[in-house]
Parts: sequence; structure tokens; C-alpha cells
Amino acid sequence: MLKFLTTIGRKPIPPLTDALSITRWMEELPMGDAVETIEAVVKQIKEYCDQGLPTTKERLAVLTVLDQGAQDALETLRDQYLQNPRMSRMMESRLWNTVMLYYQEILRAYHGHLMEYIGNPTGSRIGLSIPLLTARAVNYFALDAIWSYYRYTEANPKLWKRLHNLYHFAEYEEFERQPLKLYEEGVDTSIAELYLQALMLETLNTGSLAPRQLYLIERWLPMLVKGIQIAREFKPTQHTFYLDLNENRGAHRVRRVEPQENLRYWDTYFLKEKLDNLRAQLTAGALPARLGLTEDCKLPTCLELLERIAYFWAPTGIKRVQRAFERKHIMQSIEVVRGLNDISLNVRADYARSARPATAADADDISYAEMVDVHLYGFVTQRTQVKLGQGRTEKIEHAVSHERWVMENESEGGYGANINDQADDWVRLGKLVGLKPEKKGHWNVGVIRRMRRISPHQQYVGIEVIAERPMALLLRAEKSENRPLSIDGIDSVGFVMPISALYFKAAQADQVDSLILQSAEYAKGRELWFNAKGFTYHIRLKQAVERGDDWLRASFDVLAKTAIKQSVR
Repeated sequence: MLKFLTTIGRKPIPPLTDALSITRWMEELPMGDAVETIEAVVKQIKEYCDQGLPTTKERLAVLTVLDQGAQDALETLRDQYLQNPRMSRMMESRLWNTVMLYYQEILRAYHGHLMEYIGNPTGSRIGLSIPLLTARAVNYFALDAIWSYYRYTEANPKLWKRLHNLYHFAEYEEFERQPLKLYEEGVDTSIAELYLQALMLETLNTGSLAPRQLYLIERWLPMLVKGIQIAREFKPTQHTFYLDLNENRGAHRVRRVEPQENLRYWDTYFLKEKLDNLRAQLTAGALPARLGLTEDCKLPTCLELLERIAYFWAPTGIKRVQRAFERKHIMQSIEVVRGLNDISLNVRADYARSARPATAADADDISYAEMVDVHLYGFVTQRTQVKLGQGRTEKIEHAVSHERWVMENESEGGYGANINDQADDWVRLGKLVGLKPEKKGHWNVGVIRRMRRISPHQQYVGIEVIAERPMALLLRAEKSENRPLSIDGIDSVGFVMPISALYFKAAQADQVDSLILQSAEYAKGRELWFNAKGFTYHIRLKQAVERGDDWLRASFDVLAKTAIKQSVR
């Protein structure tokens, strides 16, 4: 009671008063809601910056408590963002902006303290903390850039200039290689390593890597860049990359370089050795986590990712693959459909319009509509029989609706287009699309390989054409010979719906015929069959050639090919 009375009339102590007050305030945050937690911390950091008070150890301790205490919630938000690529646009925007605003405000705080020190180093009370503050600022500038890459955009050019200035300042003070920990539970690092990680990751921001792939590489980088030195003296036969401290951009690949005082250089030969060694050990069966590649490194996609970054970072002097085909600027309308099922329906319609009248053998091939009826009702309905009877000679499937894009450029390998944001936000890296250029009149199959946001509501999309004239198939699992009941030759017990697939004929001698099907339907060694052009093909799936967001391309062996027996009706 006495304690309660003594608090009457007292004003609450502001959270930013000292480290103890801000710690108590942090303990009262809704830790179950990471978004609200970070939004509340951002308000405190903004107030901290707006106060404009001189930097003291006590004041810096308050900022440290805020920053340290926000790390778990920030990690939670990043996980939510990366693990839910199909979240609503409103949720994505709130998540992205919440984290980005935190980075901007904490950078304002750290950068402000550093500028105050640089303006009056002899009168500063936090001289011993300057290496750590510089490292945290460098780290947050890198995180700010990475967060932009997740949206397929480039980092703010002003960010690079400030980042270069911080590194140059660390060089001048001679603590750029000093070992330190960013936070209490962190691992040893240095300003030079953090700076190099940011530079190397920026070289991968080509729009061809998904956010989760970038995040995985980000986690590998501390191990990969360890031991690489940023040099002032240029060695033409050794160095791979360089940067200009006076530019508002990241790294350049060494080609024709005139040595200057403001340039810095580094090589990637040692990095290539590390990547080659990691790939060799993974191929030999080593566990990714034991190699420092984290538990999120799943084979074979992780191995493919290592091969891709080895290509991007290959040292000067090693032959690198150049662009296979030159782009030509065009303005061409093109029809686009997405997803394996919709592509298959349109491809099937293309063939039906151009094909000769169905033969008796073709007519015996069970239609998709008949299979659906048996699966749902146990027999073929009269409505389906009438429908098929009217259109049996053409046997044309209903083609699904499609979008229309305007292509900006074209090459022998694909197309590039600037498109407005889609209402359902379906455009993703690795998405399978059907393409029907106005000049060709038939459907091709492509994969979205590159994305780049060029405005808040528009993005550039690069599409590789992987098949000019695919064939749509319905694959079926092998039937059992013990069939207790059959209606019109169709099993009604244990009926399994057919699997939609696309067949690609090998375009070159060193390639193989392949099938695209849903990832969930693939199993190496699985045996399937399909009817085509009067024959039944019995096949066995082999290894996966390529994997997309929800599809898979696999090679196969033909086990048997038999002519379809014509029925007498």
C-alpha cells in the first residue's frame, strides 16, 4: 500500500531515459506479434534520432538495448517473408515496409553517431565503440540492399556511396580488419568481411535468383569470403573484381582498368577452390550442414545453386559462358497462359484444330471427360456421351482464357516484357508459362528466368522458351489385371485420374526427350503409359532434368510400344 501511495502523482519514466528504462519497456512488448514489436521499436528509434542529443555512453547503451532486443523479431519477420512467397499483396507490403523502415531508422541512429565522431574525434566520449558502430552500420546498409533484392529491385544508389565512405573511414582509422562481434551471441567478423559480403551479393542481383536463394547465399557468404583481402594495389593477372569508392554503385568485373587511388580490388581464385571443394564433397555424399551450408541446403537444388554462383564469380582468365543469343528490340503482342494444366489445354486445342479427322484407333482413346464421369458417378453420363458424340471428329478441348503481354525484346532463346502487376500476383521465377506469339500462331512453352521491378506497379520479366512445339499427353498409372468391374472398358474400382503432361522432343543430338509433369507426380522409376497417334507407350521415368515452382521436367525410357486394337462397335 505504501509503495502504491509513493507512486501517486509521479510521471512515468520515459523509456529512452537510460538502459534500465528501455529494457523494462522492451520486456512489455507483444513478443507474440513480431510486426507490432518492430513497429513499436521503430517509433522509439525515431524519437531517439529526433532528440538530437549529444552522444554519450549512456545514450549509446539505450540504442544498443533497442537494437539487440529487436533481433529475434526481425529474424521472425524475415522468415515469414521468405517462407510465404504467395502471401497477399497487402500482407507482403506491410511486412516488407516494417522491416525496411527499421533498417532506415537504425541506420540513421548509427550513422548520426559516426558523423558526430568524425566531426569531433578528440571530444568524443565513445571512441572505443566506433569500430563496432561502424560494423553495425555497414551490416545494416547491406541488409537494406538485400531487402530490396527480395523485391527484385536495386539498392538505393545513395546507399552505396555511404557504404564506401564507411569502409574508407575504417581504412583511415586502420580498424577495417579488426575482429569483432556484431551482437553478444554473434560470430567473429570484421568490417572488411561485412563490406565484401555486401559487394559479392550485389553481383548476384540479376533478377534470376529467388529471395530464398539469395538468403541462403547470404548465410554462406561469411564462410566463403573468409580469407579474401581487399587490396589497394592492382594486379591485372590476379584480380577479378574492383570497386570505385567515389561511385554510387557496387562492384565491377575487372576488364580494362586504369589503377587509381580510389579503386579497391580483390580476386576470387580462393573462393572458386572453396566452391569446387564444396560441390565435390556434396556429390560424394557429405551432409550440407557439416560443410557449413546450413540445414536449409537441400539436394539437388543446393548443388545447382553452388554451380550458379560459381559461374557468376568465376575468376578473370577462366572461360565464362556469354549470352547465347543477342536480343532484338521488338513490340510484339503475345498471348500468355500459366500453369501446366492450362498450357496443356491450349496445346491440345492447337493440335485439334490442325489435326486430320480422328481415326477409329484415336476414337478408342478414353477421353478426359469420360474418366471424370466414371470417377464421380461410376459410369459415363448421357450428357457426356452426347457432347462427345457431337465433337468426336474434332475432339477439341476447351482452351482456357489467357493474358496478353507486349514483348519489349526477343532472341532465339526467349522474350522480355515489361508487365503491370497482376491482380492475383502470380508471376514468379521458375513459373511455367505458355506463349503464343502473334506471328507464329501456335503455343510454345517457356519458363520465367528473370525478374526486375522497374516501378512500384510494373516489372520486367525475362522468359526462356524451352519448347517450340510440345505435345500434350494424359499419363496413366499401370492398370491392375484383376478388375472386378468394368463399364464400357473403363475400370470403376480403384480409378486413378490421369496425369497431365507435356512431351518435348529433343532439339539437339546431345539432348534427350523429356516430359513436364507436376512435381508431386514424379518418382524416379515410376512406370506410366499414354496413347498417342494410334499407339500405347509404356514408359519409365528417369532422373529430373529441371525443377520449377510446382513442376518438374524428367527424362524417360520407353519400355514398350504397341498398336491400339480397334474396337468393333
